[in-house]
Amino acid sequence: MKLSLQEIFFFLILIFTSIAFFKIIEPFLADIFLTIVIAILFRKPYLYMEQKFKGRKILASLITIFLVIFILAIPFTVIGIMLTGEITDAYTLIKEGLPSMQLKIDEIYNSLSNYPLLSGKLGNANIAEIQNTINDTLKRLAELLIELIQTTFINASNLLIHFFIILFLLFYVLIDGDSLLKKIQYLIPLTEKDEKELFTKLKQVTDAIVFNTFMIATIEGSYGAFLFAILGVPSPVFWGLIMVILSLIPIVGANTILFPTSLILLATGNILNGMILLIFGVGAIVINQNIIRPRLDGHKSGMHPAIIFLASMGGLIWMGIVGFIAGPLITAVFIVIWNQFGEHYKDKLDQYNNSDHFYRS
Repeated sequence: MKLSLQEIFFFLILIFTSIAFFKIIEPFLADIFLTIVIAILFRKPYLYMEQKFKGRKILASLITIFLVIFILAIPFTVIGIMLTGEITDAYTLIKEGLPSMQLKIDEIYNSLSNYPLLSGKLGNANIAEIQNTINDTLKRLAELLIELIQTTFINASNLLIHFFIILFLLFYVLIDGDSLLKKIQYLIPLTEKDEKELFTKLKQVTDAIVFNTFMIATIEGSYGAFLFAILGVPSPVFWGLIMVILSLIPIVGANTILFPTSLILLATGNILNGMILLIFGVGAIVINQNIIRPRLDGHKSGMHPAIIFLASMGGLIWMGIVGFIAGPLITAVFIVIWNQFGEHYKDKLDQYNNSDHFYRS
């Protein structure tokens, strides 16, 4: 089909303005994406509020935003403040403890040297080199911790600005979400069946990732942090965050931290706390990982757990924390589009695959 000069000019303007608009909103792409995800997650509470207040969308949207603040913003802020405090304490402990650690290494070395079987082997060891290696490792760890603290404080104002933008966008997305979705569906050149399948799959994957994966990991990490707190294990919030991250990884889980900690407690003579952590910590996580979680992972999303894991980790590396959800969503679109391609061109693909040309070397 030959395009007229007016049509060519129109499409050039369309492409140019689209690129320019993308450049304008590029700094806020993560905010827009998070707004859409939160809107999907809080869609049911919003609809309930809208029905409760007889179609008053503005009031329903405002109440939903307050729910987002109390359910998401406040807990994450409190956890961030506590985590920053624990990282600060860890940095101070490492910095002030270096001299005593050096003395402890000397004491251990001198004690072991008194044993005839070990004295010969220890004589070949360079104690100064060992100390320097340990000191360098601890200094690098301390520098990493202080860098995390500085990054947290420096980015606090930016986080506040982005959070305000998300709430501002969320207010209008909740109110005008249906009309916006209809507009997008109208502009996308797909059949109604394909569009419905695509949007249903995106909502399905979002629910599965946030609830089945992220929420389970958060529950496991919070439970582990709670056990650490009542048993007197140092930095429970920090280790709880580590357990959340490890729980996102299939097979690994929070027991990567809980099990060694219980063994350390038992080995240091703290038998009661070690047994409590082993039974109520490791045991509970084993039940969750092997009985509860397999029934949820992969079934609600319709995607294999391995694909969800790779998509989440790949998105995390590519886009940061937002990529944890963006990765699986992009993967879901990829799978749906290729499935639709296979359905639309099934006859031609079968014809090609069954032809002699396909088998010819």
